[in-house]
Amino acid sequence: MRLHAIYRSHGGENVKGRPGWYGKQRALLSFCRAVAQARRSVDVDVVFLNDGPIPAERLDVMRAWGTPLPFTGGSNRRSYLRALALPRQRDWAGEDLVLLAEDDYLWTPAALTALLAASRTTTADYFAPYSPAPGGAAGTAPDTTLGTAPGAGVAAPGEVRWVPLESTTSTFAARVGALRQDERLLLLCCLSGGDFDHTSCLTLQGVARFGPRDLLRHKPLPPGTGTARTLARNAYLTAMKLAVDVRAQRRPSRRRTLLAASPAVATHMESGWVAPGDWAALARETDEWARTSAAGGEG
Repeated sequence: MRLHAIYRSHGGENVKGRPGWYGKQRALLSFCRAVAQARRSVDVDVVFLNDGPIPAERLDVMRAWGTPLPFTGGSNRRSYLRALALPRQRDWAGEDLVLLAEDDYLWTPAALTALLAASRTTTADYFAPYSPAPGGAAGTAPDTTLGTAPGAGVAAPGEVRWVPLESTTSTFAARVGALRQDERLLLLCCLSGGDFDHTSCLTLQGVARFGPRDLLRHKPLPPGTGTARTLARNAYLTAMKLAVDVRAQRRPSRRRTLLAASPAVATHMESGWVAPGDWAALARETDEWARTSAAGGEG
């Protein structure tokens, strides 16, 4: 078995609230630290899917740890769809594991090792390294990592359990064979608008995402948009949402199982969506690892 990691990156920033230890360079280094540990026991192939220009310091690290693949997408959705197509385009083996990773996550050193262990010891097809709530349950957990309670910490290799999860983000791992079978379904979920990651997780598991009201309720277009365009766009989204709900009625053999690491082995670095744990301490450890090891390569 090989692990293929697709690290989706963008050079810019957005307006999301961030914890004090946030940084894309730090996120990248923590990911490379996890790659280094996983490579002690398995072949890890890393593709850095870069949407637009990437700062030179970050690009240097990417070149040392994998293969940068530049493209012009212009949106998170297009970057995600480009990543979904890679397993098919590169003909990766169905028994391999593929990880789709976003560039604003902090990773524990054992994160990829834990994902590989889960793929070997369970029959699940999808794995979430991150869940925002304790115990792997879906929901929002308070951001307590800047003032962590006594005894809190991040997962050590032997502490990780894998528990059922309703939904996660666009950072997840999957068996290559399952992802290739589900590619068209995931594309359809993306075309339905809104939070396509949540829609995808529910639909893969055979759960209808949209109720009757949701089918007719859409995100408003900018002020001044013409009536004809608004009506056409709303009709399109209603049709896509209905198609997603129909596709959610999967036969039992095609319904996927999504498991989450508990405690999380990675966290989204967005205020209000940080997984429980002492991630500020891990951020400091990552900086120290970068200073004292061959962080610029595997040397």
